[in-house]
Amino acid sequence: KEHPDTAISYSNIGRVMEAMGNNVGALEMHNKALAIREKVHGKEHPDTATSYSNIGSVMADMGNNVGALKMHNKDLAICEKVHG
Repeated sequence: KEHPDTAISYSNIGRVMEAMGNNVGALEMHNKALAIREKVHGKEHPDTATSYSNIGSVMADMGNNVGALKMHNKDLAICEKVHG
């Protein structure tokens, strides 16, 4: 349950749930992916950044723009640190 491929599967399910309009389920799946990625890769890895971005997108869909901005800023900070 703590393998990077499991995180990818959770993330993929989250994307489909979001497309189906099930934002609560999507958020749950993306949070599961994030938990694995933080544990496996750490908090400053590009895959972890992807999870922050995915969560931010769902939050924006749910109307939580403050939360979405926070998540997207975390994504950006990691990308700037890792990629420049």
